[in-house]
Amino acid sequence: MSSLSQKIVDAVDAANPPEFVSADDGTLRLSLNLIAAGPVGLAFDRLEFEAPGPERTADNLRAWADKLASQVTYLMEPLVVLELDAVGGVVELRSQSPTPRGQLKSYYEVRLTKSGVMTMTRIVYDGATRTRSVTPCQVTREVLERLADDIVACAA
Repeated sequence: MSSLSQKIVDAVDAANPPEFVSADDGTLRLSLNLIAAGPVGLAFDRLEFEAPGPERTADNLRAWADKLASQVTYLMEPLVVLELDAVGGVVELRSQSPTPRGQLKSYYEVRLTKSGVMTMTRIVYDGATRTRSVTPCQVTREVLERLADDIVACAA
């Protein structure tokens, strides 16, 4: 049986971007809003992971966030836990140090919810206009597989 990481790579291989692609293993689901794909890498503007189960407590969310931040260390910037909203049941992680390019700063933003949903986007902040917008995450296929494996492992 194929792992979820291999299934999402297979879905990317079969896609004709731009396209929404997803893979599941019967319980867990990983989805990408795929912008582009080539033989080496791909670009997506949103990754979503769903791990249904009992509602997570604030402590469970914090533990999940801490695991992700310590495990996913190979992206452009390391992730850190930014905020825990115990009442709303959401944890936000962001890049520790955004990548600057002129007036622009780019960073990863990850949200975990008490219902077991994780979303990941890359945000660009324009200092001149003081606006935020989503920009594509660009990764190799190997990084996507590793990221998928780590997301699954951290959600357990």
